Amino acid sequence: MREQQWTAAQRAAWRENWLSSIAEFADLELQRKTWLDPESDNPHWSFVEFMCCYFNDLNLTAGYGWVVDRALVTSEEVAAVRKMHAALDACKPPGGDEYDHARILDDPAWLGVVETAKEARSNLTKVLADPGEKRVLAGCSGPSSAGSTAPWR
Repeated sequence: MREQQWTAAQRAAWRENWLSSIAEFADLELQRKTWLDPESDNPHWSFVEFMCCYFNDLNLTAGYGWVVDRALVTSEEVAAVRKMHAALDACKPPGGDEYDHARILDDPAWLGVVETAKEARSNLTKVLADPGEKRVLAGCSGPSSAGSTAPWR
């Protein structure tokens, strides 16, 4: 089977989605604002979709090996997010209910995940060279984010 060759545009898009995902995990206020909004009809703004975007859409269920092999991230970047990745991988919503957002957002385990995402964001900020990527990692303003190429915004 032939390995996929990534164009510069594909690599940039993958990295933007990856950095956006990390920024969203690190932003408890964004989660509270969007996950608990009864008027929201955008499925992205949920625990399930945050997890799906990170693990499935970015194809990180088996870890970062393939991404490093294809030069989408560096080993230094992987080291910066290792703790967050492990915390997300181990994360189970309280009572097993992935749609009880209020309970998830009040769960000490989830708050710990958010803290590891903040650490990952801080660690990555130190190793990223591209100012545009640093802006993406700094975070978005939620559903009204303008100018992003991420598919859910």
